[in-house]
Parts: sequence; structure tokens; C-alpha cells
Amino acid sequence: MRLRKSVAASSTILVVFAAGCGSSAGDGVAVASGVCTTDRVGGSVTQGTLLTPRGLDPVGQPGAAGSGGTEVQALFDTLMTYNTESQQYEPQVAETLTPNEDFTVWTMTLRDGVRYGNGDALTADDVKRSIERHQSPSNTQVSRGEALTIASMDVLDPLTVRFTLDGAYPAFPHVLATDVGMVTNPRIVDAMGPEQFALNPRGAGVGPYELEKYAPGEEIVMSAKADYYGGPVCIQTLRFISIPGAEGTLDALRTGELDVALLREPPAIAEAREEELGSLPTLYNYGEGVVMNSAVSRPTADVRLRKAIVAAVDPEAVNKRVFNGTALATSALIHEDTPGLYSGESGPSYDPDLARKLVNEARNSGWNGTIRLLADNSPIRINEAIAVKALLENVGFTVELDNDKSLAEVLGKVASDRDYDLVIWGPNYTNEGLWALMNRQLNSQSKSNYYGYADSRMDEALAALRTATTPEQEQEIVARMQVVLDDSPVIANFAAYEEDNVHSSRVGGLLLTRGSVLRYDKAFVAGR
Repeated sequence: MRLRKSVAASSTILVVFAAGCGSSAGDGVAVASGVCTTDRVGGSVTQGTLLTPRGLDPVGQPGAAGSGGTEVQALFDTLMTYNTESQQYEPQVAETLTPNEDFTVWTMTLRDGVRYGNGDALTADDVKRSIERHQSPSNTQVSRGEALTIASMDVLDPLTVRFTLDGAYPAFPHVLATDVGMVTNPRIVDAMGPEQFALNPRGAGVGPYELEKYAPGEEIVMSAKADYYGGPVCIQTLRFISIPGAEGTLDALRTGELDVALLREPPAIAEAREEELGSLPTLYNYGEGVVMNSAVSRPTADVRLRKAIVAAVDPEAVNKRVFNGTALATSALIHEDTPGLYSGESGPSYDPDLARKLVNEARNSGWNGTIRLLADNSPIRINEAIAVKALLENVGFTVELDNDKSLAEVLGKVASDRDYDLVIWGPNYTNEGLWALMNRQLNSQSKSNYYGYADSRMDEALAALRTATTPEQEQEIVARMQVVLDDSPVIANFAAYEEDNVHSSRVGGLLLTRGSVLRYDKAFVAGR
């Protein structure tokens, strides 16, 4: 994470895995190049997503691309944006963002003349009020933790806000590039109330698109704004739908039902890359594995069982059986293909003899040998769960498998109810926003720690990661984290995972930002 001061951008540059961020296609076939210009205005695009968002209010969003990130950003835009090609944060709705010397105070100036869809002018006071909504205890999503890094906000003039943080945070621009940086028109929110606003936030955003239709479980339709502050918006109609399964989604792209598809299954991604399709991938460390609930009421509160599960799960066996060898198999926290962050630390080894020994010790201490494994009912997750069940039973576990629930239901059981022993899950750590992602899940004091995980050594490492200012510092810290996780595991990792925004050659100008989220403000349809 290299730093520089700039009057027109954040001071933080993060290294992120971005191979293919400049959109490329399989077999050497180039996709449409350039960006939106007035002569390219026109056309429509349909994108396939992983999950229909449960509302369109940035407050209350999970923040991930597959569950509404791209859709909500198209309506509201973000104060800052992460450019995966330059690997820098850049102003978007903001004009400048500048820190003090110790990165505890940041001053942001907004672009002049930015307006909401209803015509209201965007002001610094709106920014303050919008972020306060994220900070409210009523917000149970991860954006609250991001927003609470801000201790106070002072409106200096109609276009300037000063953020005083709760401590040094060189990567603070990340916060304003997430849901926290999607400013909502407070007058519309107040008039409608949050529940109705989430269903119909028309006129309340400054993004390139306005909502036309929100039919949960069916489709989301948006139309381009004629007066977007960022210039012409070429694609006139955006439609988002969810098709079950990666293979079905890829088939819909092939037939032209979809123009863009977010894929998160290695075999389908491998197929797409052999074809004439554009590719905008994001690599997630700790992307797929068996997450263990460490809460005191669970069998896996016993660290011996957590170590047994890690030793029992063979990443190569899962890769061969489930992914046909196409996954990035690893037990490590950081995959070796992660530039700027990989420290050379390998993960724990597959060791079924050690696993059996630890299982027997736990049984002799009074545990009955039974453990519950939760997975959603997508075909690939079912196969993962079956593979993991076999590996665990091979070392003496009795596994009760629950794999008949939808992804949304599993999300609820893990994130809200925390009602599980084990779950096939991906914590999903990218370089961009690394501290924020890890801290909310692994800090013992975090309300978003769904895993009941608590280790003072991890808390200390996370505190150091927040203030790191160089790649070398980050590498040293994540190496320490690997040692902690070997001794006190929270996930039996079996793969780093890619998501890929695959698209047809008729769509150009797509921009990839944080967490697989796409920006459509510069996109266009070629050859109309």
C-alpha cells in the first residue's frame, strides 16, 4: 500500500489482483474498445447477477457485487472509486480528498453542480446526514462498521466536509468507495421512510441511472439520466436478472439473453475464457472453504475440533472432485498469485492422521462426535458439501448435512441467526479494503464477526494492518496472521476464488471497481 499526497485523489494506492481488468476476451478476440461518447448513445444491456438485492437503499446492503452492489451504485454513485487498472482510489462524486500527516483527518470537497435525480443539489450536509444513516444502530449491515471509523464530521462549507477518524487509517478512501460513499437524498428518505425508500428510491441518487422498475426476484430496470454530471450515459436501459446456476447463466450469455454475467464457479469461468467473451475478474483470498462457528455453544468452540477439520480437508481433492481441477486450490490465507500481498507463507497441510487423533481426543472429553454442515442448494455448493462431508467422516466425524436452503436463507442463518456449526462459505478477502474486510469478520469485538472468532493475537495483527502504509508492512502482517490461523483456525480453506464479470463483445467501456462491482457510466453498446 504505497502512499502519495494529492489534491485531486486519495493518498492511498493499494495493490490488487486485477489481471484482465482492462477488458479482454478469450482466444485473442478483442472486445469493443474505448468509452462512452455522444455518438455511441443508445442501446440496452441485460446483466445476470448472483442474487437479487433485498432493497435498493445503500443503507442495509450487504455491499457485494452479487447481491446488489452494481445495481445500487448505478443509482447512487460513490464519493470515491477504486480503479483496478491504476490500482488507486480516485475521486468520483468528490473532487478532492486530502489527509493530514497522520491520516486521522481527511478533508473532502464535492464537485460543484452535482444534482440528484429529482433536481436537488448535492451538498456537504447531505453527505454528513447520509453517512449518519450508516452509523445508526438500526443499520445491521457491514456498512455500519465502515462508517464508524468516522468519529465526527464537520461541514466547512456547502461543498466541503472534514472527517475526523477514530484513529490513523491510510486506506480511509476505501470507506467512501463503498456503500457508505453512496449519498442518499435525505429529504426523500425523510418523506418516504426507510422501508418504502428501499423499494422505490427514485430521484434520490446522483448516479448515472434512474430506477424504472424494481420487482424483487424478477428484475430491476433502470434508465439513463440525460443530465449525469459525469457526461453522456450511453447505455439507455440497464436490466438486471438472476438466473440459477453458473452454467445456466453462461448459457444465457451465449444465446444473447444476457450481455454481461457475474460468474463465481471455476468450471464456468474456465469455459467462458475459452470463448469469445470479455473478462473482468477479481480474486478473493479465503474464497471458499469450511467456516467454523467458534461460539461457546458450538462443538467447534473446541480448538482441537477446528484443527481437526482443517487437517481433514484436502484442497486438491475438493478441486479435483468438485471443480475438475479449475479452482485455485490452497489452504493458505493468501494465494501465491496475489501480487503485492503474498508473503510466501503456506497454509496448513492435509493430515488425516492428525485429524483422527484430535477427533478421538474430543470424543474422549465428552463430545458425541456429531457436527452439522450447512450449504446452499446451488449445484456446486451441494457438491462441495458432499466432498467435505466425506473428508470429515473419513477421520471420525458424524456429519449432519443441511443443503436444501437457498443462498439467501443460508446468508440469514449465518449472518443474522448465527445458527450453524460449519458452513460452506467464503470470507472473501481482496487487497482493496483488506483491513476493513478482515476486521469486521475476525476482530473479537466486531458485531459483524459471524464466526464467534476471538484471538487476541489476531486483534493485535488487525490493529497493525489498519495503519500499514507499505506492501512490505502488509506482507509481514498477513504472514503473522497465517501463523495465528494455523494455531487457532476459523476456516478450513480449500480455494482462493475468482469472480468474473464476463461479457459479450458488443459491450465496451465497462469499468471494474472494488468487490467485482461494475460501473456502467462509461459503458456503451458497440455496432448498433
